[in-house]
Amino acid sequence: MPKVKVPSKIKELVYRAMQENISLPMSQRASYKDGANNKRDPGTGIRTARRLLSGAVDREQLELMRAWFARHGDSPKEKEARKDKTSKASRAWRLWGGSIGRQWVESTLRDMEREDKKKR
Repeated sequence: MPKVKVPSKIKELVYRAMQENISLPMSQRASYKDGANNKRDPGTGIRTARRLLSGAVDREQLELMRAWFARHGDSPKEKEARKDKTSKASRAWRLWGGSIGRQWVESTLRDMEREDKKKR
């Protein structure tokens, strides 16, 4: 599956969010889940951030991101939580690429869907 280059502004935002997240105690980090043996394992936000930082993502990742943004982007409760830039919700949003990432995902998938229609 072909990959799409991640814009540098998104990579910069994600990098800063990763650095901030890593600097915190494990109990305060965003995008970690409880694993075996009381260990905190990286969740989908950390995996997504790592993929974005790699510089390119495939369509499957873009579709996963679209779904995540749809679930979390318009929730009044999460919007309110993201106003506090030190909150887990804010860090998680930035790990997924933030508002600029959401716009890029929507635009990129729209273009892909348009190309798919042309091929039919």
